[in-house]
Amino acid sequence: MSFSVSASALAGSSNLDQTRFSSLNGKSQTLAQWRGKVVVVNFWATWCAPCREEMPMLDALRSRWRNQGVEVVGIALDQPVEVQNFLRSLRIGYPVLLGDADTLGLMRSLGNSTGGLPFTVILDRQGKVVARLTGKLSEQNLRQAVEPRL
Repeated sequence: MSFSVSASALAGSSNLDQTRFSSLNGKSQTLAQWRGKVVVVNFWATWCAPCREEMPMLDALRSRWRNQGVEVVGIALDQPVEVQNFLRSLRIGYPVLLGDADTLGLMRSLGNSTGGLPFTVILDRQGKVVARLTGKLSEQNLRQAVEPRL
């Protein structure tokens, strides 16, 4: 697990805010809809064991921080059917969007040079990337990245 803020992560902010993702029902969405909130953007896949392991913790922290203006958004790099089947069994409350063929390049522009999963970025209330976390999240590392922005 690494935690850092870098120039490359900050440079990718505008790309992330403007990128269109697909919702599970096929509607095009951007992360700009959550502007005004601190947004935890978690890139994941159903085949990624650490991704699956951290999702209940993300959901619990989202519930705890929701009244303080925090949203967690999952970006799945996977087949829509696989994502829908997985989410039915997990029952998480945060929104999940679907990445596409360009999402790996987006992750690299945000500072994830290896393209590994899970990968998480924290957006401030203006939609700027203020932190990135590579690898499986711990509650402590996520708290350190989010709580100063509450």
